[in-house]
Amino acid sequence: MTTPNFLIVGAAKAGTTSLYHYLRQHPDVFMPEALKESFFLSGLSPTQFVGPGRQYGSRMITTWEAYQDLFAGSADCPARGEACVAYLYFTDETIASIRQWLGRDVRIIISLRDPVGRAYSNYLHHVGDGIEPLPFEEAVEASGWRRKAGWWWGFDYLEVGFYYRQVKAYLDAFGAEQVLILLHGDLEADVQGTLSRIFRFLGVEATFVPDVLLRHNVTGLPRSEWIHSIMAGTGRVRNIFKNLLPIQMRRRLKHLYIQKGLARPPLAPEMRRRLIETYKSDVQRLQALIERDLSRWLV
Repeated sequence: MTTPNFLIVGAAKAGTTSLYHYLRQHPDVFMPEALKESFFLSGLSPTQFVGPGRQYGSRMITTWEAYQDLFAGSADCPARGEACVAYLYFTDETIASIRQWLGRDVRIIISLRDPVGRAYSNYLHHVGDGIEPLPFEEAVEASGWRRKAGWWWGFDYLEVGFYYRQVKAYLDAFGAEQVLILLHGDLEADVQGTLSRIFRFLGVEATFVPDVLLRHNVTGLPRSEWIHSIMAGTGRVRNIFKNLLPIQMRRRLKHLYIQKGLARPPLAPEMRRRLIETYKSDVQRLQALIERDLSRWLV
């Protein structure tokens, strides 16, 4: 029986998709290719979400047998893992599931991002996917009734960013030696140094250098719907593009598209100040907990 011995648990919009793609290039790291997020350990069910965003959970794994199948053939890999951002938000359910199915000897990687920037990035992601019709301020206020109506949990824009309780629960459950806490800024400022730190944490060769040219799951609104359908959409047009061009050229074009083809409208300063006040106490408690300077999150 081959099961994961590490998990990337979130937060959402904090670089976890990039970490998944970078780590799985390491010859001693196995992460399922067919499915990045299984949601198996979160306690969620695909039928509990009936509103917008339900498609994000359409491929949820709901049985232990299917979850094990994701790691078939990985027995020879020293590090076997999964990335799922729901595992941080649904902390209590996930920790109970980890103990039940994987035991206590599991390493946990947590990537955190400025909660105001995280919430706005999540909002822009939904706008770009065509499932968020409201201005940001109204969307934040709508979280309560949307939750009751069965919208996807990612629409809880503010609640997802209250990290203190979530992180403390993992530290209490697994101990500081088994939990690696990263900041989104670490990955942006020194991607190779951060990856080497992760590799050491996982007990694999730390000098391995993956291809990190392409950033993944970058948020923004498409400047051109036609180009967006080719570069990031689904269906016939994208398949034609994929079949015509070699992979290295596709990757260079996608990198250029991420840099130039996505618009990122700024968050209104007044709304940012309001949200900073909302998060201030939680950020200060988190700062003391993880012993990292988070003052930049509050300006």
